[in-house]
Amino acid sequence: MRNKKRFVALMLAGLMVAGTACGNGGSKDGGAKGENTVYNTFLSADPDSIDAQKGSDMYGNTIVNNVYEPLIRLVQNDDLTLKPEAAAAKEWKVSEDAMTYTFTLRDGLKWQDGQPLTAKDFEYGIKRTADPKTGSGSSFLLADIANFQEVNEGKAPLDKLGVKALDDKTLEIKLGAPAQYFINIVPFRVCFPQRKDIVEKHGEQFGSEANTIVGCGPFKLTEWTHNSKLVLEKNKDYWNKDKVKLEKVNIRVITDTNTMMNAFQSGEVMSVSTNKPEWTSKFDKREGTKTQKVDIPAVDYFAVNHQDKLFKNKKVRQAFNIALDREGFNNTVLKGKSAPAYFWVPKAITINELKYREMAGNPVKEMADKLGDPKALLSEGLKELGMDPDPTKLEVSLIMTNSPDLKKFGEYFQQNFQNKLGVKVKLEMMEWAILSGKINKGNYQMGYLAWTADYNHPSAMMSLFTSSANAVRTGWKSPEYDKLIRDAAKEKDEKKQVELYKKAEQILADETVIIPIISGTTNCI
Repeated sequence: MRNKKRFVALMLAGLMVAGTACGNGGSKDGGAKGENTVYNTFLSADPDSIDAQKGSDMYGNTIVNNVYEPLIRLVQNDDLTLKPEAAAAKEWKVSEDAMTYTFTLRDGLKWQDGQPLTAKDFEYGIKRTADPKTGSGSSFLLADIANFQEVNEGKAPLDKLGVKALDDKTLEIKLGAPAQYFINIVPFRVCFPQRKDIVEKHGEQFGSEANTIVGCGPFKLTEWTHNSKLVLEKNKDYWNKDKVKLEKVNIRVITDTNTMMNAFQSGEVMSVSTNKPEWTSKFDKREGTKTQKVDIPAVDYFAVNHQDKLFKNKKVRQAFNIALDREGFNNTVLKGKSAPAYFWVPKAITINELKYREMAGNPVKEMADKLGDPKALLSEGLKELGMDPDPTKLEVSLIMTNSPDLKKFGEYFQQNFQNKLGVKVKLEMMEWAILSGKINKGNYQMGYLAWTADYNHPSAMMSLFTSSANAVRTGWKSPEYDKLIRDAAKEKDEKKQVELYKKAEQILADETVIIPIISGTTNCI
């Protein structure tokens, strides 16, 4: 499988151990013996949570991936392909029918407080992700495990989930049906181990502060000053501590792009990523600075609340979807540095050698060609709702994370929807934690978000909108869509998989479950 893309969550995890990164940056300070032992880096927002099972934001992922140890991890080969590598598990076996995965743990694994790390901790962690009481934002990634849906919907006890510690060093995971991509899910936080005693000790506060978690990975989280700074220190009880070259990682929370770039210029951080031409052109000319274009398997999009009195109407949603001028946004605001997204699964995603996007087309563009005038469509939707059909009397709320760059985005969208639909858009800028809370509670109309694939397969994007998933609370459910995703997971023929995902993606477009905006690349500097 050729994958010429760096997958963000894993890339950030590797940053701390290897001392290199793209997307968040750092600088190194010399150690006592001339070694680089301190790494100064940044996050562009404060983590929503460092609860490995409950959280799902990429900022929390950066921390979680460094304080917990997965069964296996994905590593990048010299040819940029990804392959699974032993981590807490020294080996694993897959049954002939590809339905049972058996992991054997290493000897001497410990939590940072010296307690033994066992297969029972992995069983508890995975079951906690699936437990509906946890409210995991990423539990849908476990959908292929036997009895997941029944357990996750509260219709079956946790013991029915196909995960079991056979002894302290052996973990067995049974699937409901073969899924060729499942091994690529195992390295992620949904399969991380967890300490039941620590979770129960801190209750609702677990994962909200540095002193509420106990990890087992290469680093310990020793400080978390919210919206300011996090500190990771080397875990002396980590099984592979000799390979961890850093003693300390200082992580500043920098939300403003200009502040971030100035920190890079002054040497406070070592690498950054940007598509802003004023910065890329400046750094291209800077001696000793290298720029690399990186394809990102991600899509920026508007989450749409289907429970809202306005957006519950399909024609209203479709009108906003086809009225969005993606080319204008990319060319005017982003200076052509990204690509318009008329789809949900980004171009970086493949099914082994099959390039999914090339085979699946552009469903939003196809829908727009059929529907015609978005303003007339909006008026029809308003009539169906019993509302005034004049769009100029309509005001819609768009919530966005509070940053100067995103405010520019929002101002473009305001003008776009005013011109194409006659609608007034009210921008509401807020901190990430507040925005994510509103989305999770369904207290919004439209929200600007982004999603990055956790692994290289269409299911990493498509499973996000199954009925059992709650990562993005749109309020939309479809048994037909659920069945297509289940059938695609079971299908062994890769071309047939493409067709099933294509049909499911067409449903996402036709129903305008979300409104994709851009997908593309960034420049690592």
